[in-house]
Amino acid sequence: MRAHDINSQILLRSNATRSMDPDVARLPVIYEPEMFYIAMVGLGAYKSFHQDAPLYPWSSSTTYRPIACNTHPLCKGDKCNVDGQCTYVSGYESGSVTSGILSEEKFTFDSDTGGLENIELQFGCGRIQENFEDFIGKNHLRGKPDLITGILGLGLGQWSFLNQLGAVGQGKFSYCFETFNQNMEGSDTYLRFGEDAIIGRAGQEVHITPIVVPKFETSYYFLNLEDISVGNKRIGFPKGTFKLSSRGVGGSAIDSGTPISIMYKDRFDRIADLVKANFNELGVEYIGPQQSFDVCFRLRGKFDINKYPYITLHFQQADYVISDYKANFVILGEIVCLGISRGDIKSPSFILGANQQANKRILYNVMDWSLSFATEYCELGS
Repeated sequence: MRAHDINSQILLRSNATRSMDPDVARLPVIYEPEMFYIAMVGLGAYKSFHQDAPLYPWSSSTTYRPIACNTHPLCKGDKCNVDGQCTYVSGYESGSVTSGILSEEKFTFDSDTGGLENIELQFGCGRIQENFEDFIGKNHLRGKPDLITGILGLGLGQWSFLNQLGAVGQGKFSYCFETFNQNMEGSDTYLRFGEDAIIGRAGQEVHITPIVVPKFETSYYFLNLEDISVGNKRIGFPKGTFKLSSRGVGGSAIDSGTPISIMYKDRFDRIADLVKANFNELGVEYIGPQQSFDVCFRLRGKFDINKYPYITLHFQQADYVISDYKANFVILGEIVCLGISRGDIKSPSFILGANQQANKRILYNVMDWSLSFATEYCELGS
């Protein structure tokens, strides 16, 4: 998950020894026009995408310290630099790469009680960030703030924020994204952990599907996707089309750090054919790829939003219905494009991205390996 500045204040005051409230952990969600970004960590770098000042002044912190070599199970041999510090290199499918020093610091969070809460975290103090320019740090070119300064890891790895929370996090977190809006500069929804991660309020109909327990190391949360429908027409994918192999090939994942859903090309084409057929019946012109989108149409005059087809992901034991047309389609003036990208990578063969998670309460629970979701209008305080 992308990150903003965890109100990461340098702890020079007397409250530097306070600990995290064991009952509640909660982070505000932040957006930028290019894509979704979630919750907070403010880090500086020698080579990086553009960031608004002030950068993280690690050298002034009384609680910052680099992790020494051979003091952590993930820091051995070639992961040590000449200064005896543990180093890291992390790459992403977008081609972005970050590298730097593994460190420890006390981070300060806004509390739900109105005060401040602290927690000590191990994190990557990024020194070199490359190939992030297409995703982060372009707002200043439009006279807007560049809020994003890091990535908050919520995967299954030992370094993830969720695992570092330990008993406080109870192995679960939830969020509720607002519908994406190009003019949105902030949000009052939250990333919630532990006892604060709740679903099923106010008569919500909650659906639960298993999270696939991986047999290999991965940062993804995989789900069992059995089939897909466009409107009331089911595609009828053969059984096992989206199955995750023991070698890590294929599979379907949910990822809030992927803005637009991605599907491997032959599966994507089956969905695209049904979407094209839907608009063809309405007399809407198909115009092919536009910008970075593969399937686009030209709308002439007013178009009844109720005629946009909804998309249903038939997960194991639970149907994930995406009825909001803004979650399934991207509007570019009089042009509308299917909000799923055609991918060339088989692993995963489908990623459910952030745009198609809008107005859903989604709760991850790694204690019982389940993903729960319910329709919710995500607004103030969600």
